[in-house]
Amino acid sequence: MSAYGGGYNGYQAIKQLEKKERKYRLSVDIKTGEAEWEKLQIEDENFIFDTATPIFRVTSSMGKMMIAPYHSRFEFEKYLIDVMDETGPYDCVVELGCGYGRNLINMFYNGGDTNLKYYGGEFTQSGVDIATKLAAATPNMKAEFFHFNHLSPNLDIVKNKNYERVFVFTSHSIEQVNQIHDDWFKVVASIAPYVRCVHLEPFGFQSKILGEVSEKHKAFIQQNKWNENFTQVLQNAVNNGDIVVDGTMLEIGFSDDVFNPGSLCIWHSNGA
Repeated sequence: MSAYGGGYNGYQAIKQLEKKERKYRLSVDIKTGEAEWEKLQIEDENFIFDTATPIFRVTSSMGKMMIAPYHSRFEFEKYLIDVMDETGPYDCVVELGCGYGRNLINMFYNGGDTNLKYYGGEFTQSGVDIATKLAAATPNMKAEFFHFNHLSPNLDIVKNKNYERVFVFTSHSIEQVNQIHDDWFKVVASIAPYVRCVHLEPFGFQSKILGEVSEKHKAFIQQNKWNENFTQVLQNAVNNGDIVVDGTMLEIGFSDDVFNPGSLCIWHSNGA
């Protein structure tokens, strides 16, 4: 069964993928764009009957280890909807590094504005293709997916539409780009007269070491050669007058990887 086959609509297909991700990890070869499923090795033997998933898992928050129910997650899509409702209205929503479009489709079905245009920028062609098919199987969803590279950000596909107010977000996609471009925030902020952006990215250790997990997180990022300049480029954009940061919250918790906790950052374009 393909991710978007079996007679499912887009939302049902997304939920089938999420179910599989509880036991497998989708790995994508950046060079070839090929994807494959890898079986997760779960050491916890405290299983719920024969589901092969534990009752609890180890995660982290604010620099410290914590125990949480295995199936609990930070519902980022619903958080985004709340932010949009309080700061909108917007003409469109854009996710950069959207994978197969899960966040956007979840937003559409969980209270997001169904009249908006949804854009998803994704590096891999396979991600663009699957997201396009999933959105096409989502009744009444206006969506468009395109190639996007954090190393050379180009958002002309959105900018050329002359929108007035654009909502942008990223979720653990900048993390795998060791050094984002110096103009990353300026490029994103310039796609419309008003741009608001929300990041859920593992940049916390770049701002402040909160505890043991922060130290191990830093070592994990450096070992994998993942992003180490998000905070620096963000601050440079503030200093240059490109953006205004509304707030940050470090290592909020409930990340799938205990030593790769996500942190929140919200900003808007300057002068808007």
